[in-house]
Amino acid sequence: MRTQDSGRPLAGPSEDTAQATRAVVDKAFTVLEAWRRRDEVLGVSELARRTGLPKSTSHRLLGLLEAAGVVERGAAGHRLGDRLHGFSALLSADSPPELREVSLPYLQDLYELTHETIHLAVLDGVDVHCVEKLYGHRRSPLRSRVGGLLPAHSTALGKALLAYSDPATQRRALTRILDGYTTATVTQPSRLAAELRTTRLRGLAFDRRETHPEVMCVAAPILDHQGRVVAAISISGTQHRFDPAAVAEPLRRTARAASVALAGPRAA
Repeated sequence: MRTQDSGRPLAGPSEDTAQATRAVVDKAFTVLEAWRRRDEVLGVSELARRTGLPKSTSHRLLGLLEAAGVVERGAAGHRLGDRLHGFSALLSADSPPELREVSLPYLQDLYELTHETIHLAVLDGVDVHCVEKLYGHRRSPLRSRVGGLLPAHSTALGKALLAYSDPATQRRALTRILDGYTTATVTQPSRLAAELRTTRLRGLAFDRRETHPEVMCVAAPILDHQGRVVAAISISGTQHRFDPAAVAEPLRRTARAASVALAGPRAA
């Protein structure tokens, strides 16, 4: 066994490799922690400034993270990649932490009123992350699950969330490819932008067979005391029995009540 002059054993080759690996992983996490928002785009110089790492090290680590799909490179710089969706969903699904607990009674009220599928969701990047789902025997043919992701541009939930999001998030949503899921899906950015403006004016968003050819949906935002979007609530059902306009006003009132409850003080 190799020893130092002090008599302590020297690290062997395998220990040296393990230490080097840990150092790389630690620095990679340091780079990832430089992002302050999911939609932020950062260049190498800004990353080096925020992390305190040399630009050459930042560039090398970005290459490794990009190869792993954890970050993505664009014309203006790097952003967090889609591979982080699952992790960010686990970490932010109940952000704020009391979101599900405070909202659940309001979701139950809507279910009792309609007996249709009720969703509570938040925005994960420019996708929709499902936090809660209530349903009964009238199950929707649209596949969704708690913890799963849904497209933002075609769903009522996504439109409600995007309409009240910051301009940078809206730009990201409008500059990516808008996949068509049915013949009714809006795939033109200009049309989606106009719909988001309308959604903000009326406080409601609609999915009229845009995500599934048989499903209609209406959603309303939950806002904090500063008017920033926290989450969205939706009611959905099949087109032959569900009229979103018929439940629009109860949904709007319920979302407002949930907003007030979430912003208010809670007992310890």
